[in-house]
Amino acid sequence: MRYLLSIWFILLANAAWAQDDRCIAALNAAGEEIDVLCVGQEVTFKDCHDKADDDKEYYIFDYKGESPIPTPATTNKKHTYTAPGRYKVLQIANYGSNISTDTISKVFEVKAAPEPVFTSRSCASGAVSFTITDPVYDSYTFDFGDGTTEEADGSSTITHTYTSQGDFTVKLTGSYAGVSCSNTSTQTASTLPLLDEDNPTQIDKVTVLEQGENGSVQLELSKLVPGYSYVVEQFTGDFRELYREIYLIQNVTGGTLTQTISGVNTSEGTWYLVRPVDACGTVFRNTNVVSGISLNVQPDEQQVDLNWEYSPDFTAFEVYRNGTLLQTLPGSATSYTDTEVTCAQTYSYYVVGTGTDPQGDRYTSVSATLAAEVTSTLIPDAPYLLSSFNLNNQVELTLQLPEGEQLRMASIEKSINGATFRQQTQTQQTSVLDESMNGQPVCYRSTFTNLCGNTSPTSNVTCPVILAAEQRTDGSIDLTWSAFSGFPDGMGQYTVELLDESGSVVTSYPATGRSYTDVTLSKELPVLRYRIRATSQNGTGMSYSNLVEVEQQALVYIPSAFTPNGDGLNDVFEIKGKFYSGYTLRVYNRSGNVVYEGSEADAAWDGTQNGREIPAGAYAYEISFQTSFGTTKKRTGTITLLR
Repeated sequence: MRYLLSIWFILLANAAWAQDDRCIAALNAAGEEIDVLCVGQEVTFKDCHDKADDDKEYYIFDYKGESPIPTPATTNKKHTYTAPGRYKVLQIANYGSNISTDTISKVFEVKAAPEPVFTSRSCASGAVSFTITDPVYDSYTFDFGDGTTEEADGSSTITHTYTSQGDFTVKLTGSYAGVSCSNTSTQTASTLPLLDEDNPTQIDKVTVLEQGENGSVQLELSKLVPGYSYVVEQFTGDFRELYREIYLIQNVTGGTLTQTISGVNTSEGTWYLVRPVDACGTVFRNTNVVSGISLNVQPDEQQVDLNWEYSPDFTAFEVYRNGTLLQTLPGSATSYTDTEVTCAQTYSYYVVGTGTDPQGDRYTSVSATLAAEVTSTLIPDAPYLLSSFNLNNQVELTLQLPEGEQLRMASIEKSINGATFRQQTQTQQTSVLDESMNGQPVCYRSTFTNLCGNTSPTSNVTCPVILAAEQRTDGSIDLTWSAFSGFPDGMGQYTVELLDESGSVVTSYPATGRSYTDVTLSKELPVLRYRIRATSQNGTGMSYSNLVEVEQQALVYIPSAFTPNGDGLNDVFEIKGKFYSGYTLRVYNRSGNVVYEGSEADAAWDGTQNGREIPAGAYAYEISFQTSFGTTKKRTGTITLLR
């Protein structure tokens, strides 16, 4: 190190001592002198002519031209550069006692040796094109993995044709001219499968998702071959360009695919086709040609008109409403009218076309789904109104609308005893109860407004039967009633019905005219419940009158005498009968004092008072009993006690 300590002084004093025959050499691992170094390559630096002893040579491998010369330097002659660039190497050497210490420098270029980067594109017929994407080397060598190689300068694409199908390991080596720096990279290149020209790609289904000039369409494809791209084209009708590309399907990985394409003019029904294309731009045989369907849906007078446009050919069309098949039509059809619709209702429609291509494969085309709200200005027909009493003596009004109509609002009018009709109620129901009955003749009529807001003419006038009953002194019942009005085909038959307390018919009698007398009174019913059933001419229409109730007279059997002598015949005074609910019995003596008082729940009178026999003779009695209607009635008389 004693030499190094004096370097700065020596340089100032002996700057002119440097000799022209002194130089620096860089040697590779084989001991060969090189001028261009490689990143990562170990090189050895030395005095070109070996005039300085090894232990008197010092090196700075990246000298920046500093002054004074930086220290420490090193006697290590080997160095590896880790980054590309131009590096100045400074040698400090002692050449003996005469010259003492001197320096010399040399600039070396260090080149990088990155892995060469390249891409490959597989094309039809075994062709694969290779492109070097970052050509930093002076020359390249491709090893295509099939036993063949090719030199390249990296400026243009190289195309190699493989004679067999498969995957090949391709190796690319990059080198510099006159420099030992190089590197290699590998990747797998695959040849494209061959297309079956007799079994081309198939369009199975075309669905218009959104109809319009900037609409969208969905294609369902089959028989795709991975590795190829697929150009989707739409028919233009312009002979200068019959079909134009609307989409490119890339990165196909399977044999089937569903692809949605936006920004497409779907306002017209026109053809679509798909063409396979390889990475080299070669276009192959197209698929079958399938037309989209352009649908127009227009509401009319209580109907919806459908019209559609398409390009041939379809064998059949199916019309769907609200997702349900409505009608199947031949392939020549272009329109359909739906009349089974209701005002103010919104319906959605789409049309499905089906066909078969020349290869025998079936295809389908589905239009966009469009909605229509049904409107109409047509006046609906008049409704039919039926009136009938229920068992609670309420009038039930039933409104029957014309076929296909739906109710928005009904107006019910009422006339009492022939007076002017006045509005009774407005309702959204087709069944209404009128509870405000007072026994007077009553009639009804109605109009309705349908869902389109159109009001019908007035319905028929309907008048339910009003029944009245009167009991004669002999107990028979006279029934009279008003005429029914309202059956479309006219009145047919009146029938008298007798009902029990549960409302079930016990018996019935056909009546002629509008009156009937019941003389065969029921022996079981304390209350007689009558109503009239009115039946239309054809027997299908039916209406009931109000229900009237007639209480049967109580039947009380009272003996004139009894003999409490224990012979088992007329030993007690007891009351028998029916059509009453209970009684109270009082027996009086001649002085007007009560000698017996009891009810139906007590034992009959045996002719005693407080357990003692009373004298024979005539005694007065008073009986109080409850009728079926809950009224109290009394009977008085005398009973003879015989001993």
